[in-house]
Amino acid sequence: MQRYDLDDLDRTIISLLTEDGRLSASEIASKIGTASERTVRNRITALLQSRMITIGAIPDPTAMGRDVQADVMIEVEPGRIEEVAIALGEFDEIGYLAATSGRFNLSGSLFVETHAALLDFCENTIGRIPGVRRVEPWVILRMYKAFGTRTTALNTATDRAEGKP
Repeated sequence: MQRYDLDDLDRTIISLLTEDGRLSASEIASKIGTASERTVRNRITALLQSRMITIGAIPDPTAMGRDVQADVMIEVEPGRIEEVAIALGEFDEIGYLAATSGRFNLSGSLFVETHAALLDFCENTIGRIPGVRRVEPWVILRMYKAFGTRTTALNTATDRAEGKP
């Protein structure tokens, strides 16, 4: 696959789609003001084909009743990272999963309904996967930014810092 070099127009299009992935090429062109609908449509097509972007829905876990969010750090036996990652990838409760450096081999986000469900999932689901040595959940108290998007908490904090009501 050939590398796609982003320019300012691409970055603007990506920024607008990040705010609202449902925007049409026409709406994006109108917001930009200096690019035609056809140009925007072609750029979106190129960004999608080069896999620089994907367009999809990002579910809001709290709207789905999963009010407890945690980053979960997982220590895995040598040679078993992919095996454990494949097992964890099957669970809807896992929002993202990545191999990491340092003491823990995997890092993930976990979304569950209650603190009791968090404990149960860490101990009885993740902890029982063959190859898992240790599970350490870090409860998220307030989310400020997710997937490149500012949350209500960050907007509220910014308004307070700027003296806005």
